[in-house]
Amino acid sequence: MSAPTAAGLGRLWAHGYEVVPAVVTDPLLERLRTEADALVAAFEGGHRGEDFWHFTREGESMPVLYRVHNLQRQPGAPLAAGLFATGPLHHLAESLLGCPARARVTAMIVKMPHVAAAVPWHRDRTDAEPGRAINLSLFLDDSDASNGALEFVPGSHLLADDADVEQAREAGPVLTVGARAGDVAVHDVRAVHASRPNTTARPRRSLVIEFVPADTEAP
Repeated sequence: MSAPTAAGLGRLWAHGYEVVPAVVTDPLLERLRTEADALVAAFEGGHRGEDFWHFTREGESMPVLYRVHNLQRQPGAPLAAGLFATGPLHHLAESLLGCPARARVTAMIVKMPHVAAAVPWHRDRTDAEPGRAINLSLFLDDSDASNGALEFVPGSHLLADDADVEQAREAGPVLTVGARAGDVAVHDVRAVHASRPNTTARPRRSLVIEFVPADTEAP
């Protein structure tokens, strides 16, 4: 597993995001892809549930899956549940936070080929101080500007809790952050970010786990 460099840590806390390369590699990466394929196939086969979030495009009837929430609770995701409990993402989170860490929630983000919409500009939450809650996004597929890459406003995790997201985006700069399969994109939950639509034939899937210091009180 790759470890964050001192320069990477500096960028994370200055800008609110950083990409750590090759955190997960084969065979685990390939097995996680197979697990993700099965979850998507189950949805396409008619499976529905409160954790399978989807939307319907205007003028169409076919629902589009965009998120599987509470991934650690899904019967078809034992490997993701394992990552929620322990493993390389925990180790990475602890090295970033500088203390023992615990996972709060995990989800699979799905950018379906050709149909995935953009995710609007937002902050995950602002009820944590900068540097106290981070999201780790493990990419199962390569991600670039054409298939749904993340976008960030550097330094926006340091803005006030009630800062206007659209004003932050307009003030910029806005940076597009690509990643390779197996890389982990780390961002402070306070950072202003979004993601692009997927206009390609390639899927863009990521497993997202929020980590906080282990001594943080549960909400």
